[in-house]
Amino acid sequence: MADYNINAVTRRVVFSGSAGTGPYAFSFEVLVSSDIVVYFNSTLLTLTTDYTVAINANGTGSVTIVTGTNVPTTPDADDTIIIVGARDIERTTDFVTAGDLLAASLNEQLDGLTIFDQQVAEEQKRSLMAPVYDPAHADDGGTLDMTLPAKADRLGKYLAFNATTGNPEAGPSTTDVATLAAVTSDIATLADIEDGTDATDAIQTVAGISANVTTVAGISANVTTV
Repeated sequence: MADYNINAVTRRVVFSGSAGTGPYAFSFEVLVSSDIVVYFNSTLLTLTTDYTVAINANGTGSVTIVTGTNVPTTPDADDTIIIVGARDIERTTDFVTAGDLLAASLNEQLDGLTIFDQQVAEEQKRSLMAPVYDPAHADDGGTLDMTLPAKADRLGKYLAFNATTGNPEAGPSTTDVATLAAVTSDIATLADIEDGTDATDAIQTVAGISANVTTVAGISANVTTV
């Protein structure tokens, strides 16, 4: 396996499909072709069937798209090609006592560890997390705990954040919010009637003759007689 530096670079690159089938170059180093995965829009592609990988002498490389299966036609500018580092997290070499400690084998393992760290860093950038200037985590004596509510508690709920701690919690149900959204126009109409915006001014008019209404209420028996 080749031996080269693993440079500080994000292990993810996104292209428009304007180059057709490619090649689409990536600037992060890989050790083997399976160290990456490729997406066509939101579809995960299969190595060899949907794309091929060419690795340069310095570990960078390029992807060429193969049409016909998960990529039905030649990509165009409306499509997206995403190349992401995805080396399997495993250790393939075991150094034994009094055995050979080969530089090539050691470099391969160290390169792999660096690649793993870069992959985790890239994934972390796209995750939901609290800013560094937030309170300390609960494990460190603070109040921060970004753990999501349990599945049973969050089913059918919106994500909310506690008014005091700012930690995640289950919010209102999607059903209740949808129901409220369906009557927002009715609520707005009632508000307009109440504050006089609506031309009927019905509630305001009744409020203006409340004394008369009270008087009529006092002689309701006579009204019934009439």
